Amino acid sequence: MTNEELEFNNDEEVLTLYDNEGNEVLYRKLLQFYHPEFKKEYLILAEESNFSDEDGDIELIPMISTDDEEGQLLPVETDEEWDMIEEIVNTQMDEPEE
Repeated sequence: MTNEELEFNNDEEVLTLYDNEGNEVLYRKLLQFYHPEFKKEYLILAEESNFSDEDGDIELIPMISTDDEEGQLLPVETDEEWDMIEEIVNTQMDEPEE
């Protein structure tokens, strides 16, 4: 599959999500794409408070975006999806910005 078959949205934005205790947590959306093979929209997030890590390491959090009105985000559960996301993130994050 080539990148031309994927639909990417690289516009960064900050999302407010809630953790298990109901606390607000800010996440920066780093990448959003639709994958035609899995027929799903994926978001790659990073927690805003950890975004400027001293070592340059950022924990990326992949999520599946649902089509419902609430905009619910679901965790990635299959190994095939994890492998695909890892490949796409490595490719997209390593490309120089134009």
